[in-house]
Amino acid sequence: MNLSNDLINSLIEDTKQFIDNELSIYNYSSDIKHLLYIIIPAFILKYDIKNKNKIITIFKEVPLIERDEEERQHQAFYTSIPKYKDNKVVTKKFVVLRHYKNKPLVELIDNIIHEYNHAINSYQNEIKISKNYIYLRTGLSYARYEKSTLKYLGIDNKQILEEILNTNQTEEVINILKEISKYEINDYSAKTTLYSINSTIENQYSSKAYSLQTTFLKNLSNNKTFINTLSNLRFTGNIEEISYIFDNSVGTKDSYKRLIDILNEVTKLEEEYPNTLFKKIKLSKIKSLYNEINRLIDTFNNNYHYK
Repeated sequence: MNLSNDLINSLIEDTKQFIDNELSIYNYSSDIKHLLYIIIPAFILKYDIKNKNKIITIFKEVPLIERDEEERQHQAFYTSIPKYKDNKVVTKKFVVLRHYKNKPLVELIDNIIHEYNHAINSYQNEIKISKNYIYLRTGLSYARYEKSTLKYLGIDNKQILEEILNTNQTEEVINILKEISKYEINDYSAKTTLYSINSTIENQYSSKAYSLQTTFLKNLSNNKTFINTLSNLRFTGNIEEISYIFDNSVGTKDSYKRLIDILNEVTKLEEEYPNTLFKKIKLSKIKSLYNEINRLIDTFNNNYHYK
């Protein structure tokens, strides 16, 4: 990444002006504002300066809502809700952050980045409408709603791959923060926060979420050509192309579907494992699925410009 002190300080200063002026309508707490001063520049560096206005627009249109209630399982979440306006489907989007004041700094930053990364990768081509349903895209997956009543009907099973990829990209953005902490930062608040991040993370930041599923996808993640293609299609919202690319390269119909099915099956086995009396059987099944997904990925890698 080609960075300079001038570029980083310019991004931080522009972001501060944007938050203090245009985002003042949201009445963010001082803690949140100071984190956004550095998080937004990190996102701009992640997704390229050419997408700066798009990133800024997303933070303007997707407010962060601070709540006091404690929720261990879902400390933060991003959501998009459909509604009708002038006979057209539009969405109301926001990120919710719960009971954050006593959380460690890096965990809090991880939560904010993770949820806004969902928002960034769901912004373009978000809405799909069929005869009876409305589909709202969150990255690689779609949530389905009744067209007439807007009743929520659930989300498809590609959510697992969306969460895995989003977790990996969250790591990348946090490591960008760690990288820019090495530069001469003019703003005292940003400099202090970046110093705290760098002091907390010894080497590269690595999330503990979806560690088993990430292991299953390691060989696919090493195919940088495909991961870049996958990330670009997700960012632009052209996700229907992904299954075609994967199936065509493997040479078998529904290979992408099988990849998703395996990840969901492994997730279910992992959840069941602590309470099962048949741990050896569960482990054997997980190993069998691991071997199957590796055969699938090896075939894909051999045919898709593996680098």
